[in-house]
Amino acid sequence: MNAQCSMQTAFSFRDDREIRLDFDGGQITSDAGLVALREFDERIGFTDCIARCLRDRRHPSYVRHDIKQLIIQRLYGIVAGYEDQNDAHRLRHDGLFQLIAGKAELGQELGSQSSLSRLENAVSPSEVGALNDLLTDSFIRSQHKPPVIILELDSTDDPAHGQQQLIAFNGFFNQYMYHPLLVHEGRTGCILGTFLRPGNAHAAEDVLPALEPIVARLKAAFPHTIIELRADAGFAVPRLYDFCERHKIGFTIAVGANEVFKNQAETLLQQAVSLFRATGEKARLYAQFAHRAKTWRSHLRVLIKAEAGAEGTNLRFVVTNRPGDARRLFDFYEGRGQAENYIKELKNQLKADRLSCHRFEANAFRLALHALAYQLIVLFRACLSDPRLRCAQTDTLRCKLFKVGALIKQSTRRFWLHLASGWPHEDLLRSALRDVGQLPVPT
Repeated sequence: MNAQCSMQTAFSFRDDREIRLDFDGGQITSDAGLVALREFDERIGFTDCIARCLRDRRHPSYVRHDIKQLIIQRLYGIVAGYEDQNDAHRLRHDGLFQLIAGKAELGQELGSQSSLSRLENAVSPSEVGALNDLLTDSFIRSQHKPPVIILELDSTDDPAHGQQQLIAFNGFFNQYMYHPLLVHEGRTGCILGTFLRPGNAHAAEDVLPALEPIVARLKAAFPHTIIELRADAGFAVPRLYDFCERHKIGFTIAVGANEVFKNQAETLLQQAVSLFRATGEKARLYAQFAHRAKTWRSHLRVLIKAEAGAEGTNLRFVVTNRPGDARRLFDFYEGRGQAENYIKELKNQLKADRLSCHRFEANAFRLALHALAYQLIVLFRACLSDPRLRCAQTDTLRCKLFKVGALIKQSTRRFWLHLASGWPHEDLLRSALRDVGQLPVPT
């Protein structure tokens, strides 16, 4: 051990033997399990499609890292929990990331933080649009004649990171922020589109331009599939009702209470109160009535849910164009709570709220890239047979599949990954590799 690398050798917790430390162990990684995800990615052509959406504007004589390598470096960094560009800069020396990015030799550095920043700031709005189309298309390729598709609309907050283009104060969230619009598919959790908007945008702003290409693609791919839409009260706007009617989409959308609605629900609420007093148990009653507001083109059904319990009373309303029992439709609407979990995974586990670029277009690309990392995870776990992985969120996949230490070696003909002998989740990685290995080999 040379003087430059010498470290403490006397530790109080062991007095029987000396402990020595150095940094001469070779190419050791903590993320060897990413090879399973990278193989899945290659078999479905995921990052190849991302790279084809982007134009390389660099002069060929200055290119050291092609677009695909930069995308893999950034995408897999997000998946592994290294969401910042500074993280990617430090990991450019990691042998596992060099291996999955396609570098010919271990030790060939990946892109620097400045290279990744130039990539983000070079992407155009049309290329971000192409990436959003890819989100929808990747969902379509993963499905085989689904009987129903559920469009989940929601918006979320992305807090500001200093002086950024189109950052604005949002009174509802009480902060300076961006206000992205997200579209998920309710059964699978796939994300179909991400649309970055200024911080003061209304929840339903630009909802039709966002939905139109998604719906067009879905209808072209699945002409006989039923498409339904659900959303919270922020999307209770007539133009969305009209869009759904025009495209034969059934919708259930929460709507805020007003005096007309309250008068219609008064008798039902009193019945719920009486039932609670008689039984001592929380009462839930449902009803419906036809209504046409001045801004609506036609009459629609308004569903009522009246609750009475020890904590008091509560009235909720949903507007719909769907037939059926009010309780069943209310239950369907309340299933949108799962969409909140999709957003939590996207934001909390894949850090999609880390939009810290100055330029608005660069942040739109960054949001799309985080969404693509999320989509890759969703598609990957859907192909896994082990229920411990198939139902696992990103954090669990990192812990039980991706985060495994390994020594990486290179010979003339092959790379070796010597994984930690005592790793407790060996069976999960073997199972995942078997599942991925059954997919068609790319041509």
